Amino acid sequence: MCVLCGELIRSFHWTDSYENDENLKGQNVLISANENARERKRARLKRVGLLNRILAFYGLKIDDWQGTKFVLCDKKGQSVIVNDLGDLWDKAQNLAKKEMDALDSHLLAFLNQNTNAIH
Repeated sequence: MCVLCGELIRSFHWTDSYENDENLKGQNVLISANENARERKRARLKRVGLLNRILAFYGLKIDDWQGTKFVLCDKKGQSVIVNDLGDLWDKAQNLAKKEMDALDSHLLAFLNQNTNAIH
């Protein structure tokens, strides 16, 4: 148990792997406190930004919470704690009251439109 926040310390979800991040490539899978903290935080915030581009289509927003969990919110002010990305999609569907499909043509068009607006 973490002495600072009282949270149970648990293993990382596979989506918390940093193998695809160039700054952390080749690093040990077991991560200790403060080891590469800046790079891990940067990678996590990049992931949050990408998720927000997708979740905006459903009227949702996700934020990092202390580098261990996420807070998922809707536009009405409702929010839920999300443990990891494996926990995200069920909670997002419940909060948005919509079924989410990664191959939905409207979602893909929305993402394509927003990608073109960025570049």
